[in-house]
Amino acid sequence: MAKVCYCADDFAMNPEISDAILLLIKTGALHATSCMTQAEHWPIAAQQLRPISNNIDVGLHLNFTHRFSSASTIFSLPILMLKAWSRQLDSKLIQQSIEQQWNAFVEAMGKQPDFIDGHQHIHQFPIIRDVLVTFLKQQNFQGWIRNLQHPIAAPHYLIKTRLLSRLGAATLASICQQQNIRQNRYFAGVYNFESNNYALLNQQWLQQAQDNLLIMCHPATQAIDQHDPISDARAQEFHYLNSAQFHSDCQRYHITLSPMDTLL
Repeated sequence: MAKVCYCADDFAMNPEISDAILLLIKTGALHATSCMTQAEHWPIAAQQLRPISNNIDVGLHLNFTHRFSSASTIFSLPILMLKAWSRQLDSKLIQQSIEQQWNAFVEAMGKQPDFIDGHQHIHQFPIIRDVLVTFLKQQNFQGWIRNLQHPIAAPHYLIKTRLLSRLGAATLASICQQQNIRQNRYFAGVYNFESNNYALLNQQWLQQAQDNLLIMCHPATQAIDQHDPISDARAQEFHYLNSAQFHSDCQRYHITLSPMDTLL
């Protein structure tokens, strides 16, 4: 049986996302979630998550592209990519933001994150990854970092999946190996958020699953955020992950669900 971890991104972005993730943790569908500690909802959401945080992996969802307040160091994704690859990012500002997001996590959860990933995968970008790994070593970080180097793709999303993998995954993997920081081996969950059959996508990922597979997801109980471009997709993901079909699919493809920390 392949051992797989489903990780929900964006915890605390809004109450509908947090509620969905908390429910799916309790039903055993999710075994990891990554948190947006700059969100206004974070202190309340953290209080809800903390009592069950020892049963799953709880991570920091590092953010440089979603604006929660004017005080945050935020860029549009294209501008961030341009500045990262042209080496124009201010490493001091990047470090300050990482430290602020990290401290907000530790203060609310009473422990370090179990893992680190990035909103829109920005943690693997040049400069950000270097500053991040240096900071984590200073903190004596014992967790793992999300890696996209070995993606498992659904048939219609091969190009997008491979493109995301090539935005720094191999370099990040090399840095982590040098610094003895653990990473997931395989990764899935990439699509365009416009599919009307999320169940089929999951079946395609699970059919190819191997041990140490991390599958990202983005559930929300309702599609009510008009400013969220993937709001409808979030509701569809929740509907599937909260269904009997999801657990039946896991049995069909001989999948064991588990926190990633236990698979590394």
